[in-house]
Amino acid sequence: MTVTIKDIAKAANVSYSTVSKALNDSPLVKPETKRMIVEKANELGYTPNFSAKHLVTRRTNTIGLVWPTIERVALSALVTRVNQHITNSGRTMILSINHALEAVELFSRMRIDGILLFEEEIPQDKLPNNIGIPLLSYGVPAIEQFPTVGVQHELAMELAVKEFVEIGHQSIAYAGVINGTGRRQQAKQIGYEEAMRKRGLKSQRIDTRGLDACDADNAIERLLTEPTLPTAIICSSYDIAIGTLRALRRNGIQVPNDLSLISYDNIPQLAEADVPLTAVGVPIDKLAKELVETLLALIEGEQAATGRKLTPELVRRNSTKPRA
Repeated sequence: MTVTIKDIAKAANVSYSTVSKALNDSPLVKPETKRMIVEKANELGYTPNFSAKHLVTRRTNTIGLVWPTIERVALSALVTRVNQHITNSGRTMILSINHALEAVELFSRMRIDGILLFEEEIPQDKLPNNIGIPLLSYGVPAIEQFPTVGVQHELAMELAVKEFVEIGHQSIAYAGVINGTGRRQQAKQIGYEEAMRKRGLKSQRIDTRGLDACDADNAIERLLTEPTLPTAIICSSYDIAIGTLRALRRNGIQVPNDLSLISYDNIPQLAEADVPLTAVGVPIDKLAKELVETLLALIEGEQAATGRKLTPELVRRNSTKPRA
């Protein structure tokens, strides 16, 4: 049996409108009355009818996240922080790891308040032009069929190359998906190559052929068959860095004594690796807050400043060492 607001009103001996206001946290209801109504609602097992609420307010207080996967640590960490900020705003998050087209279509039919899209393999211009609800893309500003927030990936790679050169490294490799279709990965590769070129250094690319730790592990095994090794590696993500670190250690190569590492993704987990990893990127809390606040502004009809790139930072830890 479905519990309705009328059932709560009868049990609490108050009017229907008072229950409605209390459950919507209206300041017009006294705190003690509101508390009593909420307790009665919980006792009866009341579940809000978001569809009915939408018909009245045109809001469901629900935000949909279109995410490529939760298996990669950096993405899992970011979605957790995004959820925290959405919850703090008094809203609920629904996460989908289905294909982006399917997820956007589903959320559009549900008429949720807004969508945050992690743009990876499918660029946003492959989505329908008008989905009827606000959508914010976390991607690489350029296409901007929808408002977009991104990171200065090229600057992140510049900071990493600069750090290695300043401590004496000249043989600096980049580990990641080489010449892939994802625009975020493309931007990192371009940034690395430009930073090396302007210093007169030769680019050394390690193609992981995928974004998981095992992909990096396999790539490093292939690298170790080469006659000479780089003295430093820039990894395109946390997972790539962990796979790289694991393969090096298994083959008796010590970080940072034999080889130095810097990882993209500025997340706390990098400090908890077997060797705390120097990181470059936008701090995860700052990134999550910016994404949620921008989407909420779009939902409220504000002209949010989109199409911008957040500034990365370098955090030094134990995985880098000056080259003798």
